[in-house]
Amino acid sequence: MRFRKDESGQTAVLLALSFTVLAGCLALAIDTGLLFVAKRNMQIAADAAAVAGALDYKYNGSTTTANSTAQAAATANGVTNGKGGAVVTVNTPPSNGPYAGQSGFVEAIVSEPESVYFLKMLKFSTITVSARAVAGSGSVAGCVWALAKSGTDVSVTGSGSFSANNCTIYDDSSSSNALTLTGSGSISAQNIGIVGNYTKTGSGSIHPNPPMTGLAPAADPLANLPTPTITTGTCASNCVQSFSGSSNNSIGPGNYNQISNTGSGTLTLTPGNYIINGNLSNSGSGNLVLGAGNYTITGNFTTTGSGALTLGAGNYIVQGTLGLTGSGSLTGIGVTFYTQGSTTVTGSGSMDLEAPTSGTYNGVMFFQDRADTNTMSLTGSGGAKFKGIVYAPAAPVTLTGSGSWNINADFITDSISETGSGSITDTSYQSINASSVLSRMAMVE
Repeated sequence: MRFRKDESGQTAVLLALSFTVLAGCLALAIDTGLLFVAKRNMQIAADAAAVAGALDYKYNGSTTTANSTAQAAATANGVTNGKGGAVVTVNTPPSNGPYAGQSGFVEAIVSEPESVYFLKMLKFSTITVSARAVAGSGSVAGCVWALAKSGTDVSVTGSGSFSANNCTIYDDSSSSNALTLTGSGSISAQNIGIVGNYTKTGSGSIHPNPPMTGLAPAADPLANLPTPTITTGTCASNCVQSFSGSSNNSIGPGNYNQISNTGSGTLTLTPGNYIINGNLSNSGSGNLVLGAGNYTITGNFTTTGSGALTLGAGNYIVQGTLGLTGSGSLTGIGVTFYTQGSTTVTGSGSMDLEAPTSGTYNGVMFFQDRADTNTMSLTGSGGAKFKGIVYAPAAPVTLTGSGSWNINADFITDSISETGSGSITDTSYQSINASSVLSRMAMVE
């Protein structure tokens, strides 16, 4: 029969079948595209949560606030734990991967069911999309940033040496004598980067030789570090506390106009917060013990005697001169000095100064006001411990070592110089505290 041999209409059938296949492919492409968009949004939320949590942990050292901050960041980026089936899990420290259990790192895992349209034909109503991120602090390469744009930023004079062999020296001066070495001493680092050039006079050595020149200036790595809030107060009674005998004495927290110890006894300021609207001094043979707390001193804080000075953990705001030059021992663990005048610290006796390892000023030993150009002078000797960051972006800093002085320090200064015959070896502070304010925040997974 003819109709069996009739081939008319085949094109329409083939077209219909092809259209069905094309429509299916298009539908799959649309759903897949929507899922890719959802995946990208999940990753944005996970990244934001991990970074926010890691930053909070860096400054506060609390897993509780780090987790809540991470959750808030995920919410701000469109994923709220428990809403619409979303799950936001924050682990401080991470529970998975190569950073599992490492302090200072935060893991964020986010997931949310996403509706599909054409895939419903294959019995899928939703597909869960998830993402994961890990962020935390890592060490920076530098340990010296000399920020002045002209003149000599880095110098060693005499027979002494400055060695920073596990980190980089950045010299921002564009001058031809941006870095100078005079005498038989040496300057060495893992890397030395200079905007301008360098000069060498005498038999001394520079390593690497030659250093890198003609580089772009390095930025102040702590430009965003907040300045401390200065608390004020008025003394109502017993405002002047002066001790000159041989007996031991103590006073409690509060407001004072002056505190001095000129005798041979020990003066103890018990733990707490103090506002001294004047000077705090220790000039006799007695000891001065400051309990843990916060101290605001509007005048000078000086120690010039032979007695020991013990500083409790806390913040010390000194608006006048800071002069810790006594011949007795100097001890301060977990201390930060914020200064608005000149600073002189001499460890002629035994010295152990260490910065805090948590909080807003994690790692900061000295923070000289950004507008203060007064010189900071630090002197140590063999066996003296110095662990922390020196941040004095507008001030020249002078280092003097007698014998071999080994320190763990990072310097961000206007300029830095070493004089004398001592040998200073700086094994960067980042090598012992990778979560300090100087460490960089990085997405590691």
